[in-house]
Amino acid sequence: MGHNRLGHLPKTKRWKQVIRLLENGADLPELAQASFNASLTGLGKVPNDKGFLSILNDIIELASVSRDKNLQSSLYQAGINIPSKTSSVAFLTSIAQKLSDSLDTTYPRSDVGKIAQDAFLKSLTKQVKGKTSSLFGDTEDIKNLTNAFRGERFKTLMHEFYSNFTSRYLTYYLSRELPHHVGGNKRFADLDDHSEFSRQFDLYCRQTVRIADEFTPGWVGKAIFDGDTGPDAVKRYAHGAFKKLSSEFMRSGD
Repeated sequence: MGHNRLGHLPKTKRWKQVIRLLENGADLPELAQASFNASLTGLGKVPNDKGFLSILNDIIELASVSRDKNLQSSLYQAGINIPSKTSSVAFLTSIAQKLSDSLDTTYPRSDVGKIAQDAFLKSLTKQVKGKTSSLFGDTEDIKNLTNAFRGERFKTLMHEFYSNFTSRYLTYYLSRELPHHVGGNKRFADLDDHSEFSRQFDLYCRQTVRIADEFTPGWVGKAIFDGDTGPDAVKRYAHGAFKKLSSEFMRSGD
């Protein structure tokens, strides 16, 4: 459908090492680190990916307009047309539509952008669901819903986003290989064992990714204050964020 597919498990030396580790029953941290090392080239290209930058621009725009006094009007100008009181699911649907519309303007529509979109929507849903009595039916003040883009909640939201993105990016390739190591005397005794590994792999990424805890809120806050949230600034931020992300995985490996 015109996408840039990430493709099957690459036949590089580093990915072959991942397969050998699976075959030899290596523990999760070693496998996660090896998967990250094998993905370094691809991850280094993420900050230049049009789809990823499109999602990141939308996130930072939402963080900016959420601080405006005339919130509903600012959201409308940002492409989100919802009433002052709305349901959580309507709010999330509007955000999802905005992200999709932005991705549709990028050509070709990359899988990296789709991974980023899914990772962010999962993160935002968790934030909104955790602060409302019900995800469906109940109406919420729009200001309460956009609190996810401010203060400590924004810090948590972005930590979730980078954790989800990194985990999904790494397992995009790895998930093609894992099913070949289930059953018999292989790495995973059964499907439950395989599922538990996937859950622990996600948790490992979540515990390793810490760039959102200090770097992201500080950068976004300063950028909004300075009025410097354009595409070029966001691209510089993306390069800085992934440089820090790589450093954290390397430190974890050490």
